Amino acid sequence: MPNGPEQAAYWRDFVIARCAYPNAARLAAQFDGAELADFCACGCNSFGVRVQTGTPPLARKTKSGGVVFNADFAVTADRQLEIMLSVDDAGNLDRVDVSCNGNSHPVPHAIPIDLEPYHIWASDRLIA
Repeated sequence: MPNGPEQAAYWRDFVIARCAYPNAARLAAQFDGAELADFCACGCNSFGVRVQTGTPPLARKTKSGGVVFNADFAVTADRQLEIMLSVDDAGNLDRVDVSCNGNSHPVPHAIPIDLEPYHIWASDRLIA
């Protein structure tokens, strides 16, 4: 499926349910009513997120945003799925990057239902 609203909705649900984000309820609240946009067409499944005003942030405010969470999945012996969440300077989710092998392979269309992340990194800026 090409990257677009339906594919972004799939990854939104995947990230909330399967990435072991430290506060899934807060992450889900960021997605509630958010606009999913800016769909990358390079073969990755990355997209932008425009969170509704007044939504509790994911991370503490900073001078600049950046990556605050990463989860990696071993899809096959030679394929790794990487998911990174980035926030803006206010601490709100603004991008979800979904790539495979550092964006050197297309993202697989089907992810095994029992796949769990083998590596997780969470910034100390995240709000618990």
